[in-house]
Amino acid sequence: MKFRQHQEQAQAQTFKLFAWFAVLLAGLVVAVNVLLALAYKLLMPLSHGYPALFFETNSGVILLFVLGGCLIETQRLREGGGQRVAHWMHGRLVKDPDDALERRLLNVVDEMAMASGQTVPHVYVLTREDAINAFVAGWSPEDYALCVTRGALDRLTRAELQGLVAHEFGHLKEEDLPMAMRLLALVWGLSLVHGYGQTLMSPDDNGHVNPVRWVVGLVFSAVGWLGWGAGRLLQAAVARQREFLADANAIQFTRTRDGLGNVLRKIWFDQQMLAGQMRHPQADMVASLLLHQSRLSRCLATHPRLPERIRRICGAVLSPMPAPLLRLEKAEPRRPPPTAPGAMLAAAAASGLHAEATKPPAPAEDADALGRLRRLAGPREKRMAVLALMMSAGNCDEHKLWLKLAEGLTHGQQILEDVQGLRPERLVPEFERLCKSIANDPISDRRALVEAARDLLKADGRVSPRDRLWWLTLRHQMSDKKSSRPFMRPVTGQGRELIDLQEDELAHVIALSAYLARFVPEPEMQGLLAATSRAWYARVIARCTHLQDLKPDGKIPDADALMHALAGVQELSWMIRPVLLRAWVEEALNHSTGGLMSNDTANALRLMAGLIDSPMPPALASHYPRD
Repeated sequence: MKFRQHQEQAQAQTFKLFAWFAVLLAGLVVAVNVLLALAYKLLMPLSHGYPALFFETNSGVILLFVLGGCLIETQRLREGGGQRVAHWMHGRLVKDPDDALERRLLNVVDEMAMASGQTVPHVYVLTREDAINAFVAGWSPEDYALCVTRGALDRLTRAELQGLVAHEFGHLKEEDLPMAMRLLALVWGLSLVHGYGQTLMSPDDNGHVNPVRWVVGLVFSAVGWLGWGAGRLLQAAVARQREFLADANAIQFTRTRDGLGNVLRKIWFDQQMLAGQMRHPQADMVASLLLHQSRLSRCLATHPRLPERIRRICGAVLSPMPAPLLRLEKAEPRRPPPTAPGAMLAAAAASGLHAEATKPPAPAEDADALGRLRRLAGPREKRMAVLALMMSAGNCDEHKLWLKLAEGLTHGQQILEDVQGLRPERLVPEFERLCKSIANDPISDRRALVEAARDLLKADGRVSPRDRLWWLTLRHQMSDKKSSRPFMRPVTGQGRELIDLQEDELAHVIALSAYLARFVPEPEMQGLLAATSRAWYARVIARCTHLQDLKPDGKIPDADALMHALAGVQELSWMIRPVLLRAWVEEALNHSTGGLMSNDTANALRLMAGLIDSPMPPALASHYPRD
């Protein structure tokens, strides 16, 4: 039944599209004949009547250009799909970039594909466009292409970029693209002459304009102006209202109104400043595909007015918002260098100085270290590798105690050097693998490992928030899970959101979030939370309650309160815990420089995922290698 309804709706939309095209084509033929007749009379005022087949020839030439252009472009779009449109708009395919903003875009696309249940499209960046915009094109999932302007990458936060991408996935979900591609072919045919003139008039890559080409282009643009107007009317007639449904889908996928709402507010600000327009000379032809195109008058507009869209999304018409460039001076590199190797750390321990970071190991060296760790078979070797993974980099007291615990172990120094040679994003996955491999050891051995870890982490006389999180995770992994876990998962809390938490559940979430704020997304300094951590905490709690005056000051739990809060969160429904983890991750991304989490933040959130038995959201899982 649902398939039939979609089919009938698609047929109705297609019929409406071609009906409007036929009406506008007939109007274009009449208008051109009238103008040519007037021009003939002005040039030949003494003539009687018109030449033979005057109107028939004019009509035939118009139909030949328009219908021929539509058929040719339809065939080209059938063969090239969305990627042809992307290349035509000077898009560059993004696969495995070194640019931090482009990596962020790929991560956001993966997240929105997961949230919407759609296929991941080919991702392109329109490097010549400074405006905030995006579009998606294609006939089928195999040739879908998502194009995002460079201006959107440079000027949108991660949450806003999620809203923009989610809007385009809303079009995919509603199956808008087949009609949009047919519309593009028809508009191409109507605007063929005018578009060719605009191409001749446009400057080259160096900003230079050829005078001869410009004059010829002006003639073509003037002749094809009526066709251009007909194409704009066709877009406005069939493409306007579907934007509201795509906006609604974007809110559903991202679970927030602020992302897309702020994007539209920034576009509105650019519109008022007469800036942020698409530079491509034929961008008007794809106006119906764009997130917004504000250069046209209201009667020719392909999208609803921005204030109306903002009102529907945010509940009120909020003011325009400026969109400054993001600052990425402290952005995390693609392959962050690991901590100092074990040999350097041992030398520093002997001299009482901390080791300085050296150059990162080559990929082959990292792979060799990982291979040796994965070949460890002895119980003691595995336990010492777990302890080495938990140590803080450069902590001489912990290093000395580890060496004392490893006395008599043949490969002890090699294990330490292999652990210290791993890249930071491999530490937690390897820690989890080793814990899983020794989780079935005798209870006495597991208890001894937990006690040794406790002594190791407090070897320097203090236990940092990070140390406590690692120790709690180890204790959780070493617990007797067979007897403590129920046979069936509880099914309570289905359909609930964080805002629906009960008072006691909210208290546990607040306490645990306040504890995480001590090192997410930045570590505290001298007992004071970083400004970004305060902002992270405020946004997490804002997702859970309408109260606005809750601050982490005075609510950071001690060891007993932390255990109580953790136990309370672990008792939450298995459907609400992933929602909470996703809130922690998303807000950590939103409050990290350039939308990129540090390795310490990602590791802390991954450890917390294991503590509350929740799967990692895609935004967190993408931080780690898949092997």
